[in-house]
Amino acid sequence: MSFLSRYKDVVVCILALVIPFFFLKANLKEPAKLTTIDRVILTISTPVQWAATATAEALGDIWGKYIFLVDVEENNERLKFENQRLRAENNLYLETEQEVRRLRRMLDFREIFGGSLLTSRVVARVVGRGNSEQFRIARIVIDYGEKKLKQGMAVVTFDGLVGQINQFEGDFSDVMLTVDRKSYVPVVVQRNGAQGILHGTGELDRYRCDVEYLLRSDEVREGDQLFTSGAGGKFPKGILAGRIISVQRENLGLFQKVEVQPAVNFSRLREVFVITEQPNSKKQED
Repeated sequence: MSFLSRYKDVVVCILALVIPFFFLKANLKEPAKLTTIDRVILTISTPVQWAATATAEALGDIWGKYIFLVDVEENNERLKFENQRLRAENNLYLETEQEVRRLRRMLDFREIFGGSLLTSRVVARVVGRGNSEQFRIARIVIDYGEKKLKQGMAVVTFDGLVGQINQFEGDFSDVMLTVDRKSYVPVVVQRNGAQGILHGTGELDRYRCDVEYLLRSDEVREGDQLFTSGAGGKFPKGILAGRIISVQRENLGLFQKVEVQPAVNFSRLREVFVITEQPNSKKQED
């Protein structure tokens, strides 16, 4: 026992080298030359070899699947990144296309409004917006101040009337929209020439105007378009202000109640025109 305990490590190393040698030797011999000891070794080694082979194949399969999944994950990450890049480029192209369309319509502004309608205008960019509690646009701010503009000047876009210059904040101007409670615009019904005053309702959750002083005898209906009449000299004549969406005639009273949808979508404004001089204004001054 003392001999084994002293030389235990040596014995283990010898057995670890010798036993595989006998297993290998027995497996390499031809079946006709196998001895009894070789057959015993093969009988013992066969299950061990099968288990070792099966284990190696299973581990190899697991490793192969792991490598495959790693490659798949890397490909997925690459494809996700590529997809995000293409989406960003697509959004950029769409934004550029929309801006090009807006700029083209701005270049054709005279043709849209009838050529001689506007003699002088300033193209301004919307740089700020004031929202109501229901996220409705209540006001906009443009990048021109009192050095070039005056209070009360009409603000329009290619879709129609936006409002008027209300007050100045340094190099910027606050624009009162047509839906503001303080906004009053003389308008005329395109179809029959009936006249009234477009007044903003100032509602927090939607864009609406009423037409005041429209006589009950004036025959108007839903879908009629309203244009600025030019009365009072503040707003140029012929700018689209809105479309009638509701008409109510009471049994009593001189006027009818008319509800109007503004011509402009205020939430999409990017650029506007400020009318700095109306047609024939110089002639009128002379």
